[in-house]
Amino acid sequence: MSEAMQGAYKNNLPESNIKPRPRFSIVWLVPLIAILIGAWIGFKAWAERGPQIQVTFSTAEGLEAGKTKIKYKDVEIGVISTIKVSDDGTHIEATAAMKNYIKPYLTDKSRFWVVKAHIGADGVSGLSTLLSGAYITVDPSSDGNKTTSFVGLDAPPVITRDIPGKHFTLQTNDLASIQKDVPIYYRKFSVGKVEGVKLNDDGQSVT
Repeated sequence: MSEAMQGAYKNNLPESNIKPRPRFSIVWLVPLIAILIGAWIGFKAWAERGPQIQVTFSTAEGLEAGKTKIKYKDVEIGVISTIKVSDDGTHIEATAAMKNYIKPYLTDKSRFWVVKAHIGADGVSGLSTLLSGAYITVDPSSDGNKTTSFVGLDAPPVITRDIPGKHFTLQTNDLASIQKDVPIYYRKFSVGKVEGVKLNDDGQSVT
């Protein structure tokens, strides 16, 4: 092939149209969206995170860290995160993470106690916990001073926000058949129960 033909052949060769690759690719949107979603979930969890409280009980019977719930009217408002024995060994300390909206009711007037199956003179209660396990409930109050430390009750109170009433202190020389949880009747209607009994300091009477 002559030089003239070679030159003509080279001039007739197709030329490639090279376009610069864009710096942004739609593929990059996938990890970017994932990062934004993760950041939003983390921020939402942080914003809704409520306070931590500590409730002391005489025993940890029925309680389990990471599982035992704190409920009010069967609505979960917290969960026990850790349980430990106090430094003096006289009680246990349960730390709980609470929902943020319950913060206004964390005052020294609120009371906590463990709900579990109970059979006593006043009847049977808490049978549902035989399957679901014990849980902690609260009688909340927005009155009083804000606090994050509570002393749990050994037994459910007779008078709560849902069941208003009054406390009476009675004294007798003989306890007879009166004991804790014995119901009090008026015209065969149950109007209360005995919350506790004790021997007075003089040793001659019972309160």
